[in-house]
Amino acid sequence: MEPRPVGPRRSGERVRHAFQDGPLNQEEEIGLSEQRKYRSFTAQQKLEIVLAGLRGDVSVKELCRQHEIAETLYYSWREKLLQGGREALAGKSERQGERELRKRIGQLERALGRKTYELEIAGEALRGWE
Repeated sequence: MEPRPVGPRRSGERVRHAFQDGPLNQEEEIGLSEQRKYRSFTAQQKLEIVLAGLRGDVSVKELCRQHEIAETLYYSWREKLLQGGREALAGKSERQGERELRKRIGQLERALGRKTYELEIAGEALRGWE
């Protein structure tokens, strides 16, 4: 049986678990260095869960309860799916505009780098005059 937490958990504090099937004084200390076990879902599983929610056969709340996931996780998966669909369906002109924006961002980042370098050189020169 899963351990049941006893008392509130605070940052930096060791967590104590009492086992429900044993006496309450039987405890196990779990240190902060131990890693949590997270479940991972395949892309196919995520897609099926999101599509089930979009179909509306069952409420999102119930769907999340069935799959033991947080609603915020469901909504982030849904947003990623919809964003991918928008990008796939975007017209050529939209993709071209995005490419131009990325190119402009690169130019501005390089200009910022040059100006930062110039300021460093000017600062060193000023220190040399002192």
